[in-house]
Amino acid sequence: MRTPGRALSLASRIPLPATPADVASAVDRGTVAIRQRAASLYQDSGITEATQATRESLSTVKSVIFTIAAFELYFLRPELLPDRFAFTIPAIGLLGTSDYAVHLPDMFALLTAAFWSPALTWVATSIAIPSLFGYFFNLSAANAPTHRTRSRANQPEYNVDPLAFSVAKAVATYVVYAQGVTFWGWIDPDSVARINSALYSGWKGVLVGTAVAGLSSVYDAVLKK
Repeated sequence: MRTPGRALSLASRIPLPATPADVASAVDRGTVAIRQRAASLYQDSGITEATQATRESLSTVKSVIFTIAAFELYFLRPELLPDRFAFTIPAIGLLGTSDYAVHLPDMFALLTAAFWSPALTWVATSIAIPSLFGYFFNLSAANAPTHRTRSRANQPEYNVDPLAFSVAKAVATYVVYAQGVTFWGWIDPDSVARINSALYSGWKGVLVGTAVAGLSSVYDAVLKK
């Protein structure tokens, strides 16, 4: 039995690796090419720039305070604007889904005192009163140069001192929500109870948030010395 010469000539024209080392080298080259292509696509997508910009915007004391306030509002919103049934998404047989009821915040609650009483109470104790104290008890403004020698570069960094803001918020929260002080009837006890039941861990959770904001402001001041 002899191998036909045509089959031998066809086999000789097929490029086969000579040794296992050539196979490993070809695999390494393919891996490097795929890695370089993936890195190129990652750089072109702008994810790195967006990540750095997000980190810079969040790495401030103001961002910490705003995040804490947003966290409180996340738990307070269902109490002030309860969800109501809006419509139903019908079932889709091809996807195997069933009817899904969609609930949206009841915006008509904005027209009632049941919304404004606790909302104004929370704004007063968590934003208005702390901002007022943080503006007047501003250590950064007190340590700035006088008006005659003050330049644009020497302006105080914070119009509202974050540490004084956090301390004032902690005191107001403890006095109103823990001790039940109504300030001669200006604050409705029912609104205080609703806020306490809606917030995460009640007034204790708010105190934890003020502690985090206060420590962040102290750490930020130490880093800038």
